[in-house]
Amino acid sequence: MNTQSTNAQAARRTEFVGTFIKASGAARTMRFVTSPDKLRVGGLITVFDVERRGLRKFNLTTLVGRLSAVTPDGQLSFCA
Repeated sequence: MNTQSTNAQAARRTEFVGTFIKASGAARTMRFVTSPDKLRVGGLITVFDVERRGLRKFNLTTLVGRLSAVTPDGQLSFCA
C-alpha cells in the first residue's frame, strides 16, 4: 500500500467516544476509531478500541446518549 492511499484511509477514520450497554447489562464507555460510514449502518459494529489497542464490538443499538467525535486537538464535539 502506498503512502497516499494510507493517508487517504486515515483521513476517512475518526476517533469517537461513546457509552453503550453490554449484553451483561453493564455500561461500557469506549474511545474508538472507525469510519463515520459505519455509524450510519447501526447495530453491532467492529471498531478499534484506542485504549485497549485492539478490535472490539460497539453496540449502537444500546447507545447511551450521543457519540462524541474527538477533534485533532483532543477536544470533544457532539455528533447528531
